[in-house]
Amino acid sequence: MKRAGSVFCVIVGLCMLGIWSVLLLAGQVKEIGTEPFRIAAHLISEGMTAVLLILGGLLSIREHVLGKKLRLVSLGMLLYSVLVAGGYYLQLKDAAMTVMFGILFTAAALFTAFDVADKDR
Repeated sequence: MKRAGSVFCVIVGLCMLGIWSVLLLAGQVKEIGTEPFRIAAHLISEGMTAVLLILGGLLSIREHVLGKKLRLVSLGMLLYSVLVAGGYYLQLKDAAMTVMFGILFTAAALFTAFDVADKDR
């Protein structure tokens, strides 16, 4: 399960960077014009989450001493991120995106629980 959690972190981190890049390049982030400071803070936190997910996953795969700890921190950041995003899309009544973020939340919660329960730290 440890390797699956690490691969999950790397894939989700890469997807986060990818989707935000596409949204920004396509001009789909309307808040840049209306709420520049809030969206800037949000983008920084999403970017930090993505980078830490990737690093934590890769370090964990390589069995680096910081791998599991960084993966656990990044999964916590992801839990918060997908919970907020799910609420955003629920407010917009976008069922598909709400379900997707619910699935991501569930997966992240399960990998976090397995990490916490793992006695081999």
